[in-house]
Amino acid sequence: MKTKHEDPLLLGARRVADSLAERGYAFIEDDQLEGLAAVLRSFLTAAGISVNAVEADSARVPARA
Repeated sequence: MKTKHEDPLLLGARRVADSLAERGYAFIEDDQLEGLAAVLRSFLTAAGISVNAVEADSARVPARA
């Protein structure tokens, strides 16, 4: 179970991982999601894209099976 205030980028990383897996491109294990979230954060920072911090509850996704 995830904490109430889960990092929104971790939620996004989970969605990216699910999308890649659904398309047969890559399967990202749950224990690798934090690394993917870190890469996404680095990309946004390097690209100069501002990040809107939202409450994780409003962007909640179901846990992976």
